[in-house]
Amino acid sequence: MKGQKVIFYLYNLVWNIALPFLKKSSTFKDSYKLRTSPNHFDKTDIWMHGASGGEAYVAIEILKNLNPSKSLKILYTATTAQGLEIMQSFCESSKLHSDIKCKITWFPFDCPSIIEKIILKTNPKIMVLLETELWPGHLYMLKKHKIKTIIINARLSSKSSARYIKTRFLWQQINPETILATSIKDAKRYQKIFGSETLVDTMPNIKFDSIPAFDSEPDNDSKQNNTGDTSTLGTIFLPDTKLSILASIRKEEEEHLKVILRFLIKNFPDQIIAIFPKHIQRIKHLSEMLDKFTLELGSEFKFKWQLRSKIGSQVNEKTIVLWDTFGELKHAYAFAITAFVGGSLVPLGGQNFLEPVVCGTATVTGPYLNSFKWVNKDIFESQLVFKAQNALQVGEFMVGKLKNPPDKKELKKRGVEYIRKNQGGTARAVELINNSLN
Repeated sequence: MKGQKVIFYLYNLVWNIALPFLKKSSTFKDSYKLRTSPNHFDKTDIWMHGASGGEAYVAIEILKNLNPSKSLKILYTATTAQGLEIMQSFCESSKLHSDIKCKITWFPFDCPSIIEKIILKTNPKIMVLLETELWPGHLYMLKKHKIKTIIINARLSSKSSARYIKTRFLWQQINPETILATSIKDAKRYQKIFGSETLVDTMPNIKFDSIPAFDSEPDNDSKQNNTGDTSTLGTIFLPDTKLSILASIRKEEEEHLKVILRFLIKNFPDQIIAIFPKHIQRIKHLSEMLDKFTLELGSEFKFKWQLRSKIGSQVNEKTIVLWDTFGELKHAYAFAITAFVGGSLVPLGGQNFLEPVVCGTATVTGPYLNSFKWVNKDIFESQLVFKAQNALQVGEFMVGKLKNPPDKKELKKRGVEYIRKNQGGTARAVELINNSLN
């Protein structure tokens, strides 16, 4: 214990030396005061912390399912503006339980003296950490003031684990009470770091609970509204349309996009191709690109392109539709035979490739899926999703499915079963939080 006090005295000293420099940094210009002062904090029941956007979505699933019997005050902190914005948007959407009051602010700097002032001001009953948020000064002060600490949806890479193990003598003195990890491998890594004093178990990844395993069969009978659902798209695509979707295409992938388009058109010209850019501001550039691209194809293929906003009737084959409206991608998947999900042909982390899977769409991604490491490899091994290594392989996969379409209902059934099999993490997390509160 004496050694621990010396370590954190020195740790606190280093932070105090660094703080004046951080104050001058443009990075912390707007948040410095909020990260160092306890004045804007209030007494709370639960302090929940997640680093960025991914953790914010995990927190939202938990908050949506908390059903308190009395008023509950929650403090949510994040280390990125994205995490704060996502949580703020949720809390303003009226989807929060009426008995839950949620304050959202920056996570303080990990200076032990700052953390202690905030703990004394907030006096939380429990601390809920999401995924991989391990700050030594924070954990030290939680332990000192006997605040029950749990980690939910916990994950830890082998690289990070190796780094933490080198100082596990320290971590085992500031250990949380309970950790629910998203895999057996993650659980073992955490157990090695924190030791037998911490209860470590596994849970389904909460991120699966945010994926709706919904019924989305193309419906061509109801065409009255214009809300971006499948009935609206029924005026554009017939249920037997040969439709390919290139979804969530990022700026850095646009050269790859041309390779895929060229392969699809030359090897299966009798189709419709829908392009959904990830960022709507790329529409102008993509429009210019498609003007040149269709011109280069020549009269042999007779392909044309249209903006989605300009379409009011059924689209014919040999058409590229460039989507310049919001909210229809998930519903468009219901009409597609095959889809490529972008952000994955270059190291950008990938985009959500589970959405087309639950629609029964034959799905392909690129090799870069770092943002989706939480999805187990079995989804690729079971051939629910194919991971291509380059743009040419993407095209080959999609053409293969266009020529020999899979049974969409059977593929959808398998996709829904896969998602549901991996759901349930939120209920487990809520149960642990309620038990810890009580």
